Amino acid sequence: MTLGAFIEAVKRAQTARCHWTHAASHLADRVKAIRGDFAGNVTIEFGFIVLFMVTLAIGAFDFGRLGYSKIAVTSAARAGTQYGVQNMSTAEDIAGMRQAARNDIGDINSELLIDAINYYACPGQGQVDETVLCDDGTFSYFYVEVTVPDEIDLLFPYPGIESPRQIASTNIMRVR
Repeated sequence: MTLGAFIEAVKRAQTARCHWTHAASHLADRVKAIRGDFAGNVTIEFGFIVLFMVTLAIGAFDFGRLGYSKIAVTSAARAGTQYGVQNMSTAEDIAGMRQAARNDIGDINSELLIDAINYYACPGQGQVDETVLCDDGTFSYFYVEVTVPDEIDLLFPYPGIESPRQIASTNIMRVR
């Protein structure tokens, strides 16, 4: 091989290498551009996840308030009947039973329409007048009943759940 042919072969190799390097460099630039486009996807996915988690948190807060209110209403009804079953004079004190329920739920302004009643009843017969002899040969029992209603406004409308949501609890106990 002559020196001229050798130089010509080296030039061809350099030119081929230059084209390959240029092509590889162009491919690397395209890969970097594509990878750079994925960086924004993380932000968008994070935004969707945060939106979903905030929605879940608000729903949990709303239904937690609803559950807490149901517990408070049930406790108030129980407190009213517990006041009434102490003895016969407290069983006839309707205003006292209502006030005991108001005190338990914290109804300072008397906004709730608490209902309290007392009555005689026989097992299997229901309510009867005063003290009577029941069908089973026993005397009728004296009962007190307190009903505490309330309503809760939900923060957002939920399908199938009306707002404001009416909740109530009734507690019945026999006077000893």
